[in-house]
Amino acid sequence: MVPTKSRLSDSWRRRFVALGIKVVEVPLVPPSTSLLKAMVSERRDLEKQGLLEVLQPLSYGGAFAKVHAWDQLGYEKVLLLDGDVLVKGDLSGLLKQRPVSASKDLADAFNYGVVVLAPDAAIHGDLVNLLTNATEEDLRRYNRRKANAVGLCDQTLVAGRLAESQKINFLEDMRKSSRQNPAKWLMSTEYNLVVSYRAKERCDLPGERKRVDKARIIHFANNWLNFETLAKDRDSPGRIDSPRCYKAAFRYWHDVYHHALNLTDRRGATAEPAYAPLDFEADDGLATPEEVQAVFLDFQSRSKSFDKGVPEQEL
Repeated sequence: MVPTKSRLSDSWRRRFVALGIKVVEVPLVPPSTSLLKAMVSERRDLEKQGLLEVLQPLSYGGAFAKVHAWDQLGYEKVLLLDGDVLVKGDLSGLLKQRPVSASKDLADAFNYGVVVLAPDAAIHGDLVNLLTNATEEDLRRYNRRKANAVGLCDQTLVAGRLAESQKINFLEDMRKSSRQNPAKWLMSTEYNLVVSYRAKERCDLPGERKRVDKARIIHFANNWLNFETLAKDRDSPGRIDSPRCYKAAFRYWHDVYHHALNLTDRRGATAEPAYAPLDFEADDGLATPEEVQAVFLDFQSRSKSFDKGVPEQEL
């Protein structure tokens, strides 16, 4: 789904068609005055902290198109996936889940990046109205984030609203221990393993890479992965402050991306890439100072192309 008047280029549209992906134009959902004011304020705070280019190089807006997954587009059930996920396993099990199914989230009512839902005209209309007319009271009502916590966006409001009106079936965590101690393993799920604020803490845990290997979906939330750098460099360490316990996933994303380009741009079909877990003995998975510096310089270079949060280069 892409918003009307989006800057998705013709070349990318052709690539999607070549891969059998249907591009659906959906109406733009402009944020309300109160929501826009809150998002602008958040970006200003991040800029003062020197974190804007790391966490939010793009202003919010395009993600609001996700609300149209609830529209009546001819589907009985929809698996809604964010654009910053890496799918590395069979997802048919997700479509067997009852709507609404999602994983828990550290900050919001649930994580809106991987959701099983049944389209509903009433819910669709309500959510569009919420985003376009949200008041300061709505923001206080649905925002569970702590003061100065980054990420106030469509997920915050939509997840909060849905949790009030719908039963949320939380995806079963991969490990029994995670179900017994959800505060410790809250975001480690087979179908939505979120790489986010807890990345450093998680990478310090011996079993984290094993959970990554087993996960069917890895979710690089909150701009955690620098996709443009990774597209050029298979061994890019991700975000500038990232450890590398996710390196095998980074490499697989790079391989899948270039495999798709080879297929769509007629460069010759290549063998479909396979996910290869890291050799735990040979690689500690940590970024070197040189790698971190390289990604930081890339962020600085890209920031010159931004005008009020909108990139000039082709999407």
